[in-house]
Amino acid sequence: MADISKFLFLRHLRANPTTHVRHLRRGKVAHDGAGQAFWFRPLIAALSEVPIDDREQPLLFHARTLDFQDATVQATITYRVADPRLRPRGSTSASTRTPVCGTASRWISWAAC
Repeated sequence: MADISKFLFLRHLRANPTTHVRHLRRGKVAHDGAGQAFWFRPLIAALSEVPIDDREQPLLFHARTLDFQDATVQATITYRVADPRLRPRGSTSASTRTPVCGTASRWISWAAC
């Protein structure tokens, strides 16, 4: 996760080297890359953050068999985003700043911060 500091009407973002950050200012790309650090104005900025390292998600499935026995299956899904610069399919345009559901990226609008 990126760290965001507040200074009056400006914000400063510092991202980890394992995250790809894209900063859009009025619909145009202002900053794009891994491990970015920059100043931005939250009212006209849209930020997205995509992890570029390996991520693991544990899963746990509970089921009941025909003879009413409880069965539990544990699994781990490991994934990596191959190209974080690609725009996800089905997303909205950058100027609307609406979240995109069901993608690997986390779209964050910092206007409320």
